[in-house]
Amino acid sequence: MILHSKSGKQRLFVSALLLLIMLSVFAGARDNAAALETIDPNDTNHTSDRIRITADKLVAKVDAAEIEFIGNVKTTQADAVITSDRLKIIYDPDALKNSTPGNKKESIKKIIATGHVKIISDDILAETDRAEYTIKSKILVLLGEQSRVSQGGNSITGTKFTLYRTEGKLSAESKGENRIRAIVQP
Repeated sequence: MILHSKSGKQRLFVSALLLLIMLSVFAGARDNAAALETIDPNDTNHTSDRIRITADKLVAKVDAAEIEFIGNVKTTQADAVITSDRLKIIYDPDALKNSTPGNKKESIKKIIATGHVKIISDDILAETDRAEYTIKSKILVLLGEQSRVSQGGNSITGTKFTLYRTEGKLSAESKGENRIRAIVQP
């Protein structure tokens, strides 16, 4: 773990920040905050509401109010799994200062997964280069030349997908030669 801090107060702040992440990294996955638990990957005695993150390295940037998990990142909760090369959590420093146990997830501004991103939930698979989730607007954006969302035998490929969670709307876009392609099972 690398901490960019200069004093005991900043180390304490980082510890509090890590606890906050543990309570809210999947803020968009569920409306209720859940606890994050670091567990042995071979342990099968864990409850489905806990969030687990494993990575090769963790970097906390106190001044920037960011924490990034790096290398073979795997985030799981219940039957939802996100794998990526990196997972960055960006906080609103003002909201973080004023957070209370009941509103901790409100201090997260954005969650960004990059590099070989796979999101698996139930029977839906999304594959992309970059996934960005903005907490306040509840918008998930998938970006990448060959981004793909599939369910069963159906799939859509494009360069940008935008899921508006509040509206229950999904849009897909393409750039240049990479036109949107859809495969639909009859």
